[in-house]
Amino acid sequence: MDRASGFGSLELEASDFGPIVNAKVELRPLTVFVGPSNTGKSYLAMLIYALHQFLSVRQFPVRMNADGSVTIGSLSAEPMSDEAVNAAFDLMRSVEEVSALPAGGQVSLSPDASRALRTGFAERADLLASEIKRCFGIGDASALVRKGRSKSAHVAIRHRVGDGPGPLEHELTVGRDPALDVEIPGGASISVEPGPAMPMGVFDMLRNLPDEARGLPRNLAWQFLVGLVLPEGFGPLGLRAYYLPADRTGLMHAHSVVVSGLIAGAPTAALRQNGRTPSLSGVVADFLEQLLDVDGSVGDSDLGRSMELAILGGSVRIERSPNTSYPHFAYRPDGWREDLMLTNASSMTSEVAPVVLYLRHLVQPGNVLIVEEPESHMHPAMQVKFMRELATIVKAGVRVIVTTHSEWMTEELGNIVRRSALPRDECDEPALDATEVGAWLFEPNRRPKGSVVREILLDDDGQYSCGFDDVAVALHNDWAGITSRIEAGS
Repeated sequence: MDRASGFGSLELEASDFGPIVNAKVELRPLTVFVGPSNTGKSYLAMLIYALHQFLSVRQFPVRMNADGSVTIGSLSAEPMSDEAVNAAFDLMRSVEEVSALPAGGQVSLSPDASRALRTGFAERADLLASEIKRCFGIGDASALVRKGRSKSAHVAIRHRVGDGPGPLEHELTVGRDPALDVEIPGGASISVEPGPAMPMGVFDMLRNLPDEARGLPRNLAWQFLVGLVLPEGFGPLGLRAYYLPADRTGLMHAHSVVVSGLIAGAPTAALRQNGRTPSLSGVVADFLEQLLDVDGSVGDSDLGRSMELAILGGSVRIERSPNTSYPHFAYRPDGWREDLMLTNASSMTSEVAPVVLYLRHLVQPGNVLIVEEPESHMHPAMQVKFMRELATIVKAGVRVIVTTHSEWMTEELGNIVRRSALPRDECDEPALDATEVGAWLFEPNRRPKGSVVREILLDDDGQYSCGFDDVAVALHNDWAGITSRIEAGS
């Protein structure tokens, strides 16, 4: 579990965002959003995905611009002053010395380096806003502000690192004038793992390059600062994330047709540069593009095979057209010699197939997987098995966020936590500690109109009570009333 839970706690608070009046959640290795429709579960999940896309260093390719400057994805090195560059290289030397120790250690962030990070992120608030708009498929971020008196939405990110005096706090304002305030104070302790040391003199050589080559050290200094601070300052938000949107059945059935339109005009993983509104939301476009990249090779961890066996009772297969190289997805039930195209398979198979494909071919330990409404088209018994499979991949090191309306899944979630109290040799099903699981209820609110979000704690029966029992009681009372009326009239 170390890879999944080694980031400490990360708290995300959103107000006036979409339909949400106020939400305060803590992202844990397994995080579940539950509640009625139109209360903002997907809004918050998509916001988290956009933050991952913006902050993930792995998705920031280095490129040389026409003017000779260097950019790492959306995080350019331009704003760094000479003082900040020197501070970054001094920090590099400290990291080099600490990483040479057998157990690693900690280094402190200087005020100059901290100011460079704050300035750099603040000047890129519009790029984060662009990524948020891309993910939601909108042209104006003001559309994400809750309807009412508010003119902007606010998102606070708090990440507690080690035994520090308090969490690192960042503030994002979404609206007509986006703003990003990153607060990483000078003196903050950064953990350094043991590892190979850089050759002596490299930092001094980079620091003393001639003026015409100054773009290189500025670029390297910025890349170093961002790479070092992201895990500490933003925790799991710096990890690569994958998003599986709702209605995966329809998307899988129409994949080849939709992909043609995607390639022609919709955004994929890169930000739009021409300002046009995308024809697909970014989460759907990314999903379709990533399916194109599935080449059939199984990842080292093969996280999806267990789910494939437990739920599908067969295998998901990939074939590529010799003319277009588009992938075609098929399903072969156990014992069959021929494939079924997904369009002819059950809706449950089409719904679960992309989850299996992602887990077998794309998602690795240390990634984040966000799944919307996995219970769609799924029998209750399969919903229970699906939640167990999610717990298994969390144990393997993947962080998971799920939106759901399913009572069966939340009840199994309670059982998964209860099992952690059993002796290890008596527990033959996946179990997670309560600190590794978070369940959050999205509830409609009348005044102000919108929804509020609160944490659901395990009750005395060891369950996460989401209000589903109220529906069952109402149905029983309705049945009792109907029965009484029938008996009275007979």
